[in-house]
Amino acid sequence: MMKKNKPTVAQTLSPEEEQAKFFEEAKNNVMIQGHHMKLSLDNSKLMDALKYASNIINELRTSLLSPKSYYALYLVAFDYLQYLNTYLYEEKHGKKMIELYEVVQHAGNVLPRLYLLITVGSVYIKTKQAPAKDVLKDLIEMCRGVQHPTRGLFLRHYLSEVTKDKLPDIDSSVENGTVMDSIDFIIQNFTETNKLWVRMQHQAPTKDRERRENERLELRLLVGKNLSRLAQLDGVDQKTYSEVVLPKVVEQIINCKDKIAQQYLMEILIQVFPDEFHLATLDIILQTCAQLQSGVDVKTIIASLIDRLANFATRNADLVPDNIKIFDIFFNNVKEIIQARPNMELQDILGLHVSLLNLTLKCYPTNKDNANEVLGLCQSIIVNKAKEDINKPTCVKQIIQLLQIPLDVFKNVLVVLKLSNYQPLISCLSYNNRKKVSLDIVNNTINNSTIIEEPEAVNNLLETIQTLIKDEQDQPDMDDIDKEDFQEEQNKVASLIHLFDSEDPEKLFKIYIIARGHFGKGGPHRIRHTLVPLVFCSLRFIRNFKQQVDSGVISLDENKWIAIGSKIFTFVSETIKALADIKLADLSFRLYLQALQTFDHCGLVSRVKELAIKALLIFQEDIADFKAQVMALQLLISTLNSLSIPNEEIYESLAAQTIKQASRLLLPQDQAKLISTCSHLFWVDNPSRQYQNPDSVLQALKKALSIISNESSPGLGTFVDILNECLFYCDKETDAVPIQFVSDLVELIRTTHVKEADPALPYLQNTIKYIQSQNYKGISI
Repeated sequence: MMKKNKPTVAQTLSPEEEQAKFFEEAKNNVMIQGHHMKLSLDNSKLMDALKYASNIINELRTSLLSPKSYYALYLVAFDYLQYLNTYLYEEKHGKKMIELYEVVQHAGNVLPRLYLLITVGSVYIKTKQAPAKDVLKDLIEMCRGVQHPTRGLFLRHYLSEVTKDKLPDIDSSVENGTVMDSIDFIIQNFTETNKLWVRMQHQAPTKDRERRENERLELRLLVGKNLSRLAQLDGVDQKTYSEVVLPKVVEQIINCKDKIAQQYLMEILIQVFPDEFHLATLDIILQTCAQLQSGVDVKTIIASLIDRLANFATRNADLVPDNIKIFDIFFNNVKEIIQARPNMELQDILGLHVSLLNLTLKCYPTNKDNANEVLGLCQSIIVNKAKEDINKPTCVKQIIQLLQIPLDVFKNVLVVLKLSNYQPLISCLSYNNRKKVSLDIVNNTINNSTIIEEPEAVNNLLETIQTLIKDEQDQPDMDDIDKEDFQEEQNKVASLIHLFDSEDPEKLFKIYIIARGHFGKGGPHRIRHTLVPLVFCSLRFIRNFKQQVDSGVISLDENKWIAIGSKIFTFVSETIKALADIKLADLSFRLYLQALQTFDHCGLVSRVKELAIKALLIFQEDIADFKAQVMALQLLISTLNSLSIPNEEIYESLAAQTIKQASRLLLPQDQAKLISTCSHLFWVDNPSRQYQNPDSVLQALKKALSIISNESSPGLGTFVDILNECLFYCDKETDAVPIQFVSDLVELIRTTHVKEADPALPYLQNTIKYIQSQNYKGISI
């Protein structure tokens, strides 16, 4: 029975594995041939060595390797050829270079022939056995024999590498060649290298186009090094660059019509040549940008150039000629480029404007018109773009950057707001982004303590940050807004009021009126934050104004002072009323009392009565919580007691109304305590005013005692409170409170209201101790 053979399955290699296999085979062959070449050279067998060198180069004739693998193989071969180069230069072979130069031209295949020719030719030049210009011209012409994109590209790169230190420059003799010969050589090599690099895109099928483009990008340095060689020539000065080098380079860049090549070559051109050269040829470079293919990212190219020249001009202002208007050149050319590219992405357009703005603020920091022009051009472009483009994160980020740059540079919001195109650009943003910019403006103003003295400037600022000040159509529902963030924002807006100041009282009051007009549009959720500091600043204003009048700094007759006081009163009163209208009763009540004290200090008595009545009205109608009522009345009593009202009729009327409100409190204990406290309204003893009405004092205390005595469970504490009020007047040694009244009160407390478990008992005991320590006559303990 015959034995069946097992079927064999052919292994299928992946593309990566196949590349690795091809590369390893070629590399091994190169190393084997290289080993034999070195042995031959060591044994002075030059012709054998050249044969092995030719075999090394034969491996570079392959079409099986990707550009990346081919580059790796080239580097291995390059090392062996350098060994050969060194041997030839040391002249151990005993032959003249002209002989060797002719010998290697008989190599069988064109690629090995040209590599060997370049190797020998570089030594030919170095040993000065032939003029460099003639050998270079011969080599550059010979290289035309290889038109395969990959092989030709690396051949010309080899030519560039081995001749880089042998190029004629400014110190070369005329016979050997001039710098112009080197320029012609490099530009010719650059042109041919670029053509080969561009042609590489056609080597792969259409489906592999993306892969091939990526492979091309990996080889871009082979082309760019030619421009680096040009920049390294000492003989290439600004004149030579602008008249000879640049026109030929940009001609090749434009004519190649390849977006990858154009993108890279423009970037490397800007990188390798000095900034002074770019300054002198700015128009040419920018006009070249306008002629590039539509797929080229001109924004990156121009932005790179702008940033470089802006930094150069900042460091070396004296090296920038007066006749070169950097900003004007960039601005006009950028405008033309944008117009010529209707499909240019908005984010790229905005990126160019960011660079332009940085340029003008670095080079011309005092020229605000340039900055305004940039913002204006940007805004005019944005309004014609679709909203979905404007709201892209990258676009939003750049618009905000455009708005932030002037704030960071000037550190003065007054300067920024003079840019007429600043505010219209903000309006192009969505609500949240407008709010962010507005907050940046507010923070900048606060952090730099920018004092704003002119009404027009205040109006401009508040219009610019209106997103923070009033409701807008595109804002989220208030329920969706974070309450803490909102409160923090409004507090910052409110703090701006303290930066509104002017030595001219008329201007300052006008500023407050403008601020009130803007803040008043904010609705109940905003004005609770913004109007309060405005009230306090207005009260401070009238105090300062009065002080200036009294000291003679401002000359004003009584009638005019009263008229001005009336205006400020109306302003303050209406501002507080706006808060009262949104049910901020406690706050409004306190503000009225604050205003009452201020107008009393300024001697505007009639206004004091009006403010007190307004406060009492809020107390009656809007303060419902009984604890809040007690606190409010205590505050009112303290405020009235501090007044210096010369008109007793007005004062007694206010005191009577206060007692009336106290008698209406919910709890009898509170009624009694507050009415007893009201007794101080009739015994005023302070530096600004002396007023004593003993009858009213006693009447208030008796009324308080009557109220608490009629309670079934009055509590000890209230009686002791009244007793302490009585002792206050005893200490004043006044007959307002008879000693007998106090003695009877003590007896009443001891015999009727003292209970062992009463929490107020220590309070009573301490009071009794005080009475004993004072030795009051007529009070028996």
